[in-house]
Amino acid sequence: MPAAPVTRWNRRYLMAGGATVGVGDLVVTRQNDRTLGAGGRWVRNGDRWTVTNIAADGSLAVKPVKAGATVVLPGAYVAEHIELGYAATAYRSQGRTLDTAHAFVSPTTTREVLYVSATRGRTDNRLYVDISYDPDPDTGHEHTTQQQTANDVLAGVLGNQGSDISAHEAIRRAHDQAESVATVAVEYQTIASAAQDEHWQALLARSGLTPAQVEAVRASPAYGQLTVALKDAETRGLDVERTLPTLVRGRTLVTADDPGAVLRHRVDQWLQAHPGQPATSPDLIAGLITRVSGATEAGPNRALAERETSIERRAKELAESAVANRFAWVARLGRPPTEPTARQEWLRLVATVAAYRERWDIRADPRTLGAPDTTMSAEQQRQRKRAHAAAQRARAITWDNRLSPDHGHGIASPTTAPGPYNGVDL
Repeated sequence: MPAAPVTRWNRRYLMAGGATVGVGDLVVTRQNDRTLGAGGRWVRNGDRWTVTNIAADGSLAVKPVKAGATVVLPGAYVAEHIELGYAATAYRSQGRTLDTAHAFVSPTTTREVLYVSATRGRTDNRLYVDISYDPDPDTGHEHTTQQQTANDVLAGVLGNQGSDISAHEAIRRAHDQAESVATVAVEYQTIASAAQDEHWQALLARSGLTPAQVEAVRASPAYGQLTVALKDAETRGLDVERTLPTLVRGRTLVTADDPGAVLRHRVDQWLQAHPGQPATSPDLIAGLITRVSGATEAGPNRALAERETSIERRAKELAESAVANRFAWVARLGRPPTEPTARQEWLRLVATVAAYRERWDIRADPRTLGAPDTTMSAEQQRQRKRAHAAAQRARAITWDNRLSPDHGHGIASPTTAPGPYNGVDL
């Protein structure tokens, strides 16, 4: 006697992983089984079906999505090898076309997968981008993961090639990724944020925020960027202790959905209006990234120092490689000086530009600093200004080298470069 049917409204936890299924749901079979089938067609891994009935013993009556006879899948098969069919990996989606496609994208997505994911829908393709990706959430520090913009993530994905490569090339790329300025800079900021947390918490507590507001700011996804901006202000010699309470009192934060994001925006505006004293070289890593001090424990201090050294070394390697390979972006800065002192200073400035290009992933752009309208965050805007100043000084050295009778044994300031070199698009 067949099992009694279950009504379409009585959903039960029947499938692999405890997912819920009901009549009318789309499901996918995940294991080949030649003993199951109808009309000369057996059940295959990846087949898509519509549920037409659920029996009390857990078996499902399913009908192929395209065409074919109804098949009854036993409860044991359903519990182990059936999944809901509304989501699929990009690999399984190849060859399929839907009216609307929704795709999840993270920094680890490859460009090939992104292409497949973004081209399945006939009328609409939507991308959901993870801007708070944490590669190791089990050991990470809460609220210290640096957020990216959706454009930053997608730009990085376009640089992630997923096609088959040799073992040697795979090792080289893995090394470059681990040592890249972008990777190490985020590690540096994460460690610095955790190491200085007591300092920032005390500063916020003295700013006029209530204890509840302080906790809301620290819980905000924008908290890491806020601390980076505050540290940058300190580096410039601006009076953060005195100004932060004024920024807090500017407009009420009581009704703000994200007080951390609001406060970060106010600090960014303050920095734009009050540049302060230009940061000196010792306060910037590779002339680009604000150096952090004030960590009270030896472990974080050592970790920060190691990453400072790594960024400096990487920037130098990038500059030397760009010069040796005559990349278009470095050619815009002129020929390297031959005099040792001038050449050393010129390469140091080029290293700052190279670090900026890798930090914000504009390596494919032949323009020295990429397109101006691609700066997506206040942090990138600040670093772009530093890289631009370095590029101008490098060109000034090159120009001075061309004009000097002794072929430029001195180092010129940016203002010594004549008109044609001062407004050229970098």
